[in-house]
Amino acid sequence: MRDIVVRNLTSSDWLKRDCVVSEHVQQGEYTTRVLRRCTYRVKSQTVLPSMCDSIAWAKNLDPVSPRQVFVTKDLNPDTGGERVVYKVLGHFYVVWERTIFCVGYRHILSMDIDGQAALSDTQW
Repeated sequence: MRDIVVRNLTSSDWLKRDCVVSEHVQQGEYTTRVLRRCTYRVKSQTVLPSMCDSIAWAKNLDPVSPRQVFVTKDLNPDTGGERVVYKVLGHFYVVWERTIFCVGYRHILSMDIDGQAALSDTQW
């Protein structure tokens, strides 16, 4: 059995967008849950007098931290469940007409595997 749910979470704040895709798979004695979440937030916006000013503007930017990646893996010895979480944090720039937007993002991929039914038969 496989269930997939897609949600686009809307907010009254147009500067933030959130999209979630969750998947639940039951196969034999194992249950797998996968969650993909993408969050985008406009951190700043700058209006330039003309597009010719964009190169000078970009050269004067403060150095920003590079993309950050976090990977964690947890194992529950009691249930045999396993969880892996992969997170990426960063930002990018969007140019629209004479406005430059700095957009921060967070992407999360989370996978939970539960083998409780299989493990309960083999516990001593």
